[in-house]
Amino acid sequence: MSAPAASEVTGIIGESVLLSCDLNSSTAIDTSRLRFYWQDKSGKVLYSFNKGEENQHQDNLYTNRTKAFGSEMSSGNISIKLSQVTLEDEQNVYCAFATLFDENDKHILELIKVCPATLLVAARFPTPSVTVNKTNMDATCSTQGGYPQPVVTWTIQDVLLAQNRTLDPWEVQTNITPDPESGLYTVWSEVNITENQTVTCHIFNPVLRETVSNTTIVNSNQSINTDPAGEVQKGFSRGRYGAIAALILFCLGVGGGGYLWYRKRCGASGGTKEVEGNNHQGNGSVETELLDRCRPAPDILEADRSDPELDAD
Repeated sequence: MSAPAASEVTGIIGESVLLSCDLNSSTAIDTSRLRFYWQDKSGKVLYSFNKGEENQHQDNLYTNRTKAFGSEMSSGNISIKLSQVTLEDEQNVYCAFATLFDENDKHILELIKVCPATLLVAARFPTPSVTVNKTNMDATCSTQGGYPQPVVTWTIQDVLLAQNRTLDPWEVQTNITPDPESGLYTVWSEVNITENQTVTCHIFNPVLRETVSNTTIVNSNQSINTDPAGEVQKGFSRGRYGAIAALILFCLGVGGGGYLWYRKRCGASGGTKEVEGNNHQGNGSVETELLDRCRPAPDILEADRSDPELDAD
């Protein structure tokens, strides 16, 4: 028999992980003559098998957490499944020790150390939330509940110029802190923004080799959803919401010609001013901003002739 090489395994907190080991026997093994056990680097026994009897020497730390594959032991498979992975299992090294006996209860195979495995513990980060503050012109990314400490990066694309780049570390303010009880990480990161940008926050888990991302478009006319206070705006993905926003803008453009025109009298002479109103998004509703584009006109204008009072005269 030959001992397999050392391995590195990854376990998700709260889930199960396989500690794999095969004795690589060329013949079938009589399990009534097999003895093996698994222990961690501190000497605590995870699982023990002694000629058919299980867990006679198991440490309390691993009670109800390990299971072997009895039907496969005769082929040399002495792997076990470790359940309910915890943060305390991080970087623990597990090894199996095996012995075979003959029919006279003498050693055929002396006690050997096989299948050393280092357990790397991880927890997935949820998709981050990205919010835009139009007052301060910054974007904030946040998520929590992952492990180990992640790598945070931002990419920004200029919508008009179609230029995409990853921000340098000095352009990003990031705070990553572990929870004092669970040990899981909370992430907060902030960057400055300008109009007409697409900003994406990336959270990379170095153990799982996974990246979760979220994107928002800094464009008050389309893809930013203004909250009732009119300050913090949450981005949402293109698709159904983007199509609805585009439809609303189209209807406003067709119904009002893109602008609203107002007439009002000004001055003692009875002249008129034409005032152009500009539709814009503010505080979650459409408002009309009167622009200072008045110009003097004669006392009687073509537009005033439709006034019922003038017609009556």
